[in-house]
Amino acid sequence: MQYFTPDMIRIFVFTLACVFTSFVGRSQIGTGEWRMHVAASKAIDVAVGNGTVITALTTGVLYYSIDANEYKVYNNTNGLSDIKVSCVVYHSGSNSFIVGYQNGNIDQILSNGAVINIPGVLLANILGSKRINELEPYNGVIYASTGFGVVVIDPYKHEIKDTYYPGSSASPILDAAVKTDTLFALIENGCYKAPLSNNFLADPSQWVLDSRMPNPVGGSYAKLGVQQNELHVLYKKDGYGGDSIMRITNSGMQQQIGNSFEMEILDFDVVNDYFMVVFDVAIILYDENDGVYKQIQNYNTNQAAPKAVAEVDGVCWVADNNYGLVRYIDQYMYTMIDREGPPKDQFFSLNSYKDKVIVTAGILDRTAFAYNRGGVYTFQDESWKLYDQNNQPVWSPGNVWDMSSAAINPLNEDEMAVGSYSYDALSLINASGVTNSYSASNSIIENTSLGNNNACISAVEYDEFGNLWMCNCYSNAPLKVRTADGTWQSLPTGTDTKSKFTTKLSIDYNNNKWFGVYGVGLVGYNDNETPTVLTDDSYKILRTGVGSGNLPSDVVTALAVDFDNEIWIGTEAGFVVLYNSDGIFGSSSSYDASRILVTYEGNVEELLGDTPITDIEIDGGNRKWIATASTGIFLLSADGQEVIAQYNKDNSPLISNNIMDMDFNHTTGELFIVTDLGLVSMRTDASYEDENYSTTTVFPNPVRPEYTGTITIQGIRYNSDVKVTDIAGNLVYQTTSNGGTATWNGKTLTGENVASGVYLFWTATNEGKDEKVGKVVVIR
Repeated sequence: MQYFTPDMIRIFVFTLACVFTSFVGRSQIGTGEWRMHVAASKAIDVAVGNGTVITALTTGVLYYSIDANEYKVYNNTNGLSDIKVSCVVYHSGSNSFIVGYQNGNIDQILSNGAVINIPGVLLANILGSKRINELEPYNGVIYASTGFGVVVIDPYKHEIKDTYYPGSSASPILDAAVKTDTLFALIENGCYKAPLSNNFLADPSQWVLDSRMPNPVGGSYAKLGVQQNELHVLYKKDGYGGDSIMRITNSGMQQQIGNSFEMEILDFDVVNDYFMVVFDVAIILYDENDGVYKQIQNYNTNQAAPKAVAEVDGVCWVADNNYGLVRYIDQYMYTMIDREGPPKDQFFSLNSYKDKVIVTAGILDRTAFAYNRGGVYTFQDESWKLYDQNNQPVWSPGNVWDMSSAAINPLNEDEMAVGSYSYDALSLINASGVTNSYSASNSIIENTSLGNNNACISAVEYDEFGNLWMCNCYSNAPLKVRTADGTWQSLPTGTDTKSKFTTKLSIDYNNNKWFGVYGVGLVGYNDNETPTVLTDDSYKILRTGVGSGNLPSDVVTALAVDFDNEIWIGTEAGFVVLYNSDGIFGSSSSYDASRILVTYEGNVEELLGDTPITDIEIDGGNRKWIATASTGIFLLSADGQEVIAQYNKDNSPLISNNIMDMDFNHTTGELFIVTDLGLVSMRTDASYEDENYSTTTVFPNPVRPEYTGTITIQGIRYNSDVKVTDIAGNLVYQTTSNGGTATWNGKTLTGENVASGVYLFWTATNEGKDEKVGKVVVIR
């Protein structure tokens, strides 16, 4: 019975092998290009075959050529068809690798590097989980254990050949194995079996439970394996430790490998009659007599965190959850193949200054703790740096978790602030690492009124003077400041804001502070640039309702200040713009925010309507990037009247329409995007200006015949008039920059490709004279 048809196969025209020539590391991407930031240190599975190792990462694979000693991380933006990888296996007959995903999708990577997608499971109309749990090659096919049954893959025809539904249980199939022409399908409380010669295995009634593996008491089954024609099963005891690998005999189960070290057994495999057992802190390889053949516990002094292992010719290839792919011979002879990408695969919020981006790996919930200790990491000059409790002594006591906001001091880029919902709710970082942590016991930060003896800092921002402003949730004074000289001050904003959850914080170009209060609205605070003197301060609260602020909702989810000092306010029910941002502090002034109205098919509508907004960012050209909770990203013109572009998972490499946060590297124009599925970025065609032209660059340069993208000049004055001429001074093209970036499509004003030659970029100076600022060589 063939459940999925061959026409469900999609072939991606992409060759991994051909890209090996460029395996020289990561580099900046071109204008309009995307990349996904995959934590290559977070390996979960590994397979080896024909001189190649493929390591499954949480959101991609690392493809490594052993002989060439070259690697590349592949993901959804540069070759693979999906995102969340669950397992990988090598099939020797077809000389290919099969990649399974959590959503049921399947990729096949051929020996020439081509990726063929087999989406039958993903597209099937089946209730429940479709996750590919395990892949087991046998006799020319591959058995995929999924959340609903066993799927048979034909790796030669790149298709799904059949689908089996073992038994009447709705339990996911965790693993499959073949012994003596019998197919076994494991569930957590038993194991189904059926003869492979049966042509009706799609019928659940053709399967029977193996009586030798009864319903386990105080535990569950997790994995199958066959050694010397004997079936083995991994028994996981409830709680920590006490796991065993059991041999299945005619009379029942016998313990073959017990956990005498009281460690967790995560996985096991059988290769060439060796048992490869993966414990939570070590890997032990047992020979056919159950003697220890090799043990992997440390890489020199580094503790292993293995997830899977493959062994070929005495070399172990370890998928390690801290160190990525590790080539291991012994404790002192090992190689960590690659650790590029972010140090972890957890992303929550972003903040940046110039070319430095800081990512928080925690989470923020209004009431509950997640106790996430992922820490924070920075990205600058194509390099990631991690700060967490394992490498920062100030955090090592474990008093900091759920880090959800961060900011960079514009007066000292080495200084950063991190806000969290924990005991020590504010931390400061300098060039040497975390220097201080602040709580209610050593600062004016207040513990929450919820009675949990912890404090919550939901947002932090530095002003232009180096003063650190913060939102202190569920406190009597939600707005607080730590000045550049270390003085603390609470700012009063009225009884309506007391004991409330605070959301976003932003500082405008007049140094007014704006922050959201859940269920109340938006607070604007004017401290007259004297944060420790309260007598000259004033504040206003924008709420829902005409005359009261006219917010679409009293839950503010996004804030941005544009170059005209207008406040763009995102809420859970759409967005508005406050045009009179400084004037609202007058006692009789109007302070309603305004909707952006557009005409569509003769009707006047509110732009984006009541779409939940998650973030708003302003690029170097003063354009607005609007992130949503379910429809991706919208790019608006500077005045918001025109939708220039929309990016979603169907029309772009954006991996999810659920956008959690965004921010720019304003030097390069690269927009970093946190989604619920991971971190991606796109290099936009806008950046901050360089009024001195000290960083002006043209790329690519030279432009080679095979290049079809845009040519970019970056590092020029804000919104410059840009002309492109040939070497004789003839005008070829003209445009206006987006902030400090302008692009040229390599064509003339009439749309023809320019001929080979040298072309010059000119911009207008303040005196109105043209000045040559760059050149590019075009080769046709």
